[in-house]
Amino acid sequence: MLVGSQIYLRPLSPDDVTDEYIAWMNDYEVVKYTESRHITHTRQALEDFVNSANSKKTHTFAILVNDSDIHIGNIKLDNINWYHRCGDIGLIIGRKEYYGKGIATESINLVTKYAFEQLGLNRIECGIYSLNIGSVRAFQKAGYEIYATVPRSSMFEGDFIDTYLLHKYYDM
Repeated sequence: MLVGSQIYLRPLSPDDVTDEYIAWMNDYEVVKYTESRHITHTRQALEDFVNSANSKKTHTFAILVNDSDIHIGNIKLDNINWYHRCGDIGLIIGRKEYYGKGIATESINLVTKYAFEQLGLNRIECGIYSLNIGSVRAFQKAGYEIYATVPRSSMFEGDFIDTYLLHKYYDM
């Protein structure tokens, strides 16, 4: 378990697949900046996802509120390359009432520290749609830097948009 001031992270489990979690994943406002927006999420599909969410190359965590144990989102360290000691990070906050409260930044900080200090990774990166200003800010507050802009790389609501690539290195 990874504990912060507002939230804690624990491995995502099949018990986390609740009606509310299914509803988040089918709420366009929640998933609009993710590739998950193209999928209708069923209980079985989410259970299958959760059952494959933790492996040697993927560590997926539920984000829970410290004082209430409410599951409000997920964060994933994925595509871990053990030779190059790097991986990707992505997150989703499903409960909209927790937007703008620093939860994303705290989650990013916790997983980044885990990746560097527990797993021994050297570099973490993520790709974010240029329109997703909230996520860009959350990652920047967690010390990630934009190192590239990939022009017109993603289709969003009928238009091509840019994708920002961000990264952070282990600071020894």
